[in-house]
Amino acid sequence: MLISRSTAILILVSSLGACSESSTQRPAATSAKAPPDTAAVRKAAREYRVHYNAPVSLDSTDFYYQPISVVPLDQTVRSRILSSSSYGSEYDETSSNIEGTCYNVLFFQKSTLQEHALLSHGRFVISEIDTYIKPDARWPYLFYTIIKADTNADGSQNEEDASALFTSDRSGQQLHQLTPDGTHLENRLILPKTNVLLVEVKPDVNQDREFTHADGTYWLRFDLRNLATPPQRQPAASLTKQLQQQMLDRQSRLAQ
Repeated sequence: MLISRSTAILILVSSLGACSESSTQRPAATSAKAPPDTAAVRKAAREYRVHYNAPVSLDSTDFYYQPISVVPLDQTVRSRILSSSSYGSEYDETSSNIEGTCYNVLFFQKSTLQEHALLSHGRFVISEIDTYIKPDARWPYLFYTIIKADTNADGSQNEEDASALFTSDRSGQQLHQLTPDGTHLENRLILPKTNVLLVEVKPDVNQDREFTHADGTYWLRFDLRNLATPPQRQPAASLTKQLQQQMLDRQSRLAQ
């Protein structure tokens, strides 16, 4: 029986994680169950492998990161290339390509060689890693665009599914989600010489599992001095209602 590409990838990730466990851990009788050696797992192992992309140094910090991807063994299958770069390209001195489907990121401390993974599982797709540093303002964050699920149920996690903006500190710790589930990340910008981050998201208003022009967008305002503070939606609800009524009045007059 055929399985979807996304399902095969996730099965492969799980099986690779199980194989990396140390033999010095608890005896098998008391340890967690290993993933079943099913036909689907064996099929994934035959068709895919883990790819370790080029490490990227995080400016003057004591850390660097390495995107981890899954790529097909069949060289006739085109492997997509994603970019790991910054918000403002004019300030970006280091960027790298990410081959394949990125499902995790490793962080390494330069001074101690300690390492850890950003995610504790391989269920997400990381479609962008943003290490934005700007000369007039520096903040201790990394940003990620993450696709959490196959929201349109087409058998793959890609840019047509819902996506969310995540952030962590520059050591890859304290990961948390900024934008709501069920929305598509459209745009983001940082106002020059301020601590204001503006993020545009598109909700699935008509509940058709697609994010189209008909759904419209709204903006969220974040304070970069404290991203734990909930964002403000702009414009506010009262002004949004006023603008909606103005639009209806305007267009109804034109239609007469």
